[in-house]
Amino acid sequence: MPRLRLAPAGFAPVVLVPVVFALALGGCGRETGDFGRAAHTPWNDQLRPGAGDLAARHLRGELVSDFNRTDRELTLRDRAWSLVRAPHAADWFGATLVEAQRTRILPEIDSRFDPAGYYGYLRKDTFVSSEARWNKAIMDMRADAALVGPFWNEARRVREDDRLRLTAVDGRTDVKAEELKDAYARIDENARVVDWVWRALRFRLRAYRMAIDRMMVETPSDRLWEANTAWGELRAAIDAAEADFPASAHRTRGAGPRSRYGLGAGIQEKVPQK
Repeated sequence: MPRLRLAPAGFAPVVLVPVVFALALGGCGRETGDFGRAAHTPWNDQLRPGAGDLAARHLRGELVSDFNRTDRELTLRDRAWSLVRAPHAADWFGATLVEAQRTRILPEIDSRFDPAGYYGYLRKDTFVSSEARWNKAIMDMRADAALVGPFWNEARRVREDDRLRLTAVDGRTDVKAEELKDAYARIDENARVVDWVWRALRFRLRAYRMAIDRMMVETPSDRLWEANTAWGELRAAIDAAEADFPASAHRTRGAGPRSRYGLGAGIQEKVPQK
């Protein structure tokens, strides 16, 4: 976890810390509305994100933008949430931790999650038969695959908006320092969203692969071929969505490791054969 940094003069981190974490732990994860979509409430959209911005800016020294969000940036975040914390994965993905990272109350901690948790979730849940457990895993993989393309389409639109934002900044001579800082911070924030989804999808691939392999030992099934096919379709959906995703034109300095938003990494896992 990043070192604690001193806030500007006159600001008291000792007061901020308990307030931030009280908001982080107040309730569980993000509330959901119809069809498992994220619910837009003051708690979800103002209180927790406001506390997270304070934590990111004053406790960790991260870039935080004061710009209003575009409609596409809001849609990008809604679509991202469905992938980093899918409704069917609530029990194994850690709803509270995901919500705290989404709102920036906590730093990027998703890389510490254990992919074995999904198999644990399947094992402890009561199913009428072992085949129902296999069916659950197959449906989950197919549901995730259906979400990949729409998210990356939105990410492309936001990337184009970021390019236009930089062009607008370059074409003006009256840009204030604070406005420039906000523009770069917003580009950084958008990149972090895409980074998180990129990591989450690879986490999901590892989790599903582990579950398939372990279920085949514990409760063997002739649905192994179908499960492997669903896993391969998810991997292929990720590859296809990212195939023509452009490299990052800009990543602000001082924001930690370079964003996956600007890297051309691919997926290395291979689909197991029957």
